[in-house]
Amino acid sequence: MLTLTESCRQHPPTLRIGFWLLEDFDFYALANALEPLRLANQMAGRSVCIWQILSLEGRDLNASNGITTATTRLDQVQPLDVLILCGGDNLHAQAESPAVRQKLHYWAAQPVGLGALGKAGWLLAQTGALDGFRCSLPEPDPSLSFTTSSDLSPVAAPFCVDRQRLTCVGPQAVQGLMHELLARSHGRGLVLRMEKHVTRQARPLQSVYNAPVKLQATLALMNEHLTRTLAIDELAESMGISRRHLERLFKRNLGCSPSRHYLDLRLQQAHQLLQTTKRPMKDIAQQCGFVSLQHFFRCYRQYFGAHARDHMEADQPATRS
Repeated sequence: MLTLTESCRQHPPTLRIGFWLLEDFDFYALANALEPLRLANQMAGRSVCIWQILSLEGRDLNASNGITTATTRLDQVQPLDVLILCGGDNLHAQAESPAVRQKLHYWAAQPVGLGALGKAGWLLAQTGALDGFRCSLPEPDPSLSFTTSSDLSPVAAPFCVDRQRLTCVGPQAVQGLMHELLARSHGRGLVLRMEKHVTRQARPLQSVYNAPVKLQATLALMNEHLTRTLAIDELAESMGISRRHLERLFKRNLGCSPSRHYLDLRLQQAHQLLQTTKRPMKDIAQQCGFVSLQHFFRCYRQYFGAHARDHMEADQPATRS
């Protein structure tokens, strides 16, 4: 069984993923999931991941845009580490299918990761597969009425990986979810090489629907003070709440402490500056609130799995650690 935590192995095993397609599935979401996997294999020079396209009956399925996709019958699937559900707008019909519900209950009990892209997450929630797990779900469609358990723990984040459950709010968040899955199975260094290859910036920590007002205001304040960082007590005082209350807001909605999130923002800003400017590294570290280069180097390596020098813009002056 693959454990969805940070991998420290030098040569982790191939990640085996199955995509379970439902009728009228979101083709855009599936494409956003497959492209990072393809690129990961290309960048690694070997098959760090393999995938199977599956359906309940193993027949050709039409996506919501009319494109037909060949699938393998779910009962004939090869061994998996992760099974990801991909649906679309026709979820009510799927939710009422005894066969679909039976298979969801079966896979929820298996020692594999179980996930969903976008709205399909509500199917997992309805069957109880997300009970006791943090999850990222899209805003409920008023035309859909799913009955879910009180044990559901949604978070205000684009995607969420909690133990053996993976969810995201929609097609735009799928790539971030796949990057996180790859980072946990094969290290963040691989994901950083992928991002550099396509000249993308590091994934921002986004706000999503229904986040508490105090949390949104705190996130905005953090982004405004990346150089002269504010103490957590200062942030709480600015919001008119206690530090303990602020910490609960972050833990409940983002799954981390305020200080952890603040550090992530500063590191992502540093990563962006390293890749897009030719400023000295010492200046970048200071602009992102690090008073010591050694502290900056240590935090950067822990977060990205590589030295900051490895991500500098070409011809930028390096500072030796």
